[in-house]
Amino acid sequence: MPKKTEMVAKSNRLIEASYRLGLNEQRIILYAISRCREEQKGFSSDEPITITAEAFAAQFPNIDKTNVYRQLKEALDALFDRFVTLYDTAPDTGEARVTRTRWISTASYLDGTGRLQFIFAPIIIQYITRLEPEFTRYRLDKIGNMTSAHAVRLYELLVQYRAAGKRELSLSDLRTMFQLTPTEYKLTANFINRVIAPSVDQINEHSDLVVSYKTKKTGKAISHFAFKIKGKDGEQPDSEVPEDLAYRNKLEANGQQRLDGPNEAF
Repeated sequence: MPKKTEMVAKSNRLIEASYRLGLNEQRIILYAISRCREEQKGFSSDEPITITAEAFAAQFPNIDKTNVYRQLKEALDALFDRFVTLYDTAPDTGEARVTRTRWISTASYLDGTGRLQFIFAPIIIQYITRLEPEFTRYRLDKIGNMTSAHAVRLYELLVQYRAAGKRELSLSDLRTMFQLTPTEYKLTANFINRVIAPSVDQINEHSDLVVSYKTKKTGKAISHFAFKIKGKDGEQPDSEVPEDLAYRNKLEANGQQRLDGPNEAF
């Protein structure tokens, strides 16, 4: 019997946010989103989401099988301390707003059972449950074999532009979206060789996209990346993606999406 396709739905504002997660941390979040959507259970600030090591390993076949529960436990430990920075406008004033929130509010471990549980933070629940055209949807199996956290992030940033066939992102915005520190991959050549090029390779190998890119310069320095995006032969895009893109463009035209500008510290 063919494996059922799991769908992930994330607010484009959340996809455009600044955050840094390890590979298994991202897998936990995406798997939880897809399972709750599939089971039509929704998300709650009171009832935890349960993940079993066995089901998780089946969804991500290249995970180290020696001790999946231990890997999940370590990832959930790290996820409990992670935060995401969201960019939007304050509804009462229309002013640019930067909000920092944790991903999860609780983490529980059922040692000996191969299960763990967690609850998303309230703001995160808001961003992943409002099923309206603002969301980008993709199939979990398209990132299931990726082994790079940066590749998963870049895929999310590009898949919502599949219908347009291209997307340009500034070097500074990419560093912010990947939540890199000022000292990490400080040389642009290192950023390209260690982050962008390997991510594009994994997207092309494992996902439903074919991606290429060129660098653009401002003066003598590389300042932007121009990505070309198309679907692989025989791969049909999810029907929601073009509508997502159109709605996103409308929001950006009204100043309602991610706001460019200097980072704000809390």
